[in-house]
Amino acid sequence: MIGEFRVRLQRGSPYGFLLWAAGEIFVVVAGVLIAFGLNAWWAERSARIEEQTHLGALMRDFELNVGVYEEIMGRAQRSADASLELLQLARREPTADPAMVRALLGAVFSSYRKKPVLDAYEALVSSVGLTLIRDEKLRAALAGFADRASEPYQEQFSDRIYLEFTARYLGRLQLAGAVARDAAPLESFAELLNDPAFQEHLAYRYVLERDVAGLYADRMIEARDILALIGGQLEEPEAYATELEDSAE
Repeated sequence: MIGEFRVRLQRGSPYGFLLWAAGEIFVVVAGVLIAFGLNAWWAERSARIEEQTHLGALMRDFELNVGVYEEIMGRAQRSADASLELLQLARREPTADPAMVRALLGAVFSSYRKKPVLDAYEALVSSVGLTLIRDEKLRAALAGFADRASEPYQEQFSDRIYLEFTARYLGRLQLAGAVARDAAPLESFAELLNDPAFQEHLAYRYVLERDVAGLYADRMIEARDILALIGGQLEEPEAYATELEDSAE
């Protein structure tokens, strides 16, 4: 390169040499800028494809979460309704038909919990982190949902009270005959229903499960809102999945 500079300087005018040198520098600088631009474009494209893949997985998980919360919300509400109905029956008519009481007891002493699906969220956090999701509002919504779902204090408190309730009254619920399918008539539940402590437990069971059902309703709405945010960011997921496969090859 230096030798060529000398030859051109000796053969031509200084002005022509300067034009030639400027042209050479321009070509080199342009090549470097184009290379940087291509690298930046490829990195952005790869990040976008990866983001879309994670968004697709999050979409599937939160579609499941809406169903999860619909189910456990309905079950919690049924337990709360049965607790209130049995409490009212106990205070109004403790000698009510034992078959009616048993049906209500079955709903009161029933508990069902199910964890939300956070597989895609946890995979995202453990691999590249939430920074891959470009939408700040979606990142905050995902982190908040995961935090509240992982530490369900209100739900755990209700479960602890329920277990104490069950342990205290388990021997007085006439479950043996139901399990053994005994044809003998049921005994009256009047003594149990007249127990003030049992009535207090029923009242507490109603309040806690009603609040848990409300909590689940809020989580279901939150999951739907996150689904809407994901849908706003998800662009042709099938096309992006194809691009990801091509780039991996």
